Amino acid sequence: MRITVLVLALLLAGCVSLAERRQQFTQAMDSWVGRSADELISSRGPPTNSASLSTGGRVLEYARSALVTSGGGTYTTVVPVFVPNPAGGGRYVGVPSQQAVPVVTSEMNCRILFRVSPANRIESWSAEGNACY
Repeated sequence: MRITVLVLALLLAGCVSLAERRQQFTQAMDSWVGRSADELISSRGPPTNSASLSTGGRVLEYARSALVTSGGGTYTTVVPVFVPNPAGGGRYVGVPSQQAVPVVTSEMNCRILFRVSPANRIESWSAEGNACY
């Protein structure tokens, strides 16, 4: 029992919370503000899309999406079943029970927009989607 608790504690210690991932993502995106769009393109590759603005600036879009499928397996649990004794009383015995995990497919996506000034400097960014961080 102590070993199970220790293993579980070690596994959970390696997990990063959603808030921590969001903070790391925000810090990474904030680090681009003030830098040149050329640096961004050199680092991230060409944008998925871009648009010119009437102010002389532009917007660079980086988008990605993927279908992620999980589940489809089975696992075994032990279900306690009471076996009565004809003489009175009884006892519980563990009976294996097969459980199915349903197949689930989800679309994961992220769209990041960088607003670039006429001087080719990144002014701001925004992100939307369920797989940005």
